[in-house]
Amino acid sequence: MRTSTGALCIIELTSRGERAVITGDMMHHPSQIAHPEWRPPVDHDPDRAVETRLAFLDEHADTPTLVIGTHFAGPTAGHIVRDGSAYRFAE
Repeated sequence: MRTSTGALCIIELTSRGERAVITGDMMHHPSQIAHPEWRPPVDHDPDRAVETRLAFLDEHADTPTLVIGTHFAGPTAGHIVRDGSAYRFAE
């Protein structure tokens, strides 16, 4: 995945049929799952960052993929689930 400001690093792990992704700097707080439009000051290209978060959420929502938030305080790992027209983080 590439952003207009450079490479975006998301680590994908697979083992024995299970999958996990580590979000890297794409999200800094689990609240951005419910509100991907919330833009921290570190987003160099805020519009592109929101698009990237939305694409990530759409791709991983309601799948068995374990999402590990690099910058999340506990819980750091869970699943993305659709909640109406939004998303939420579930352990």
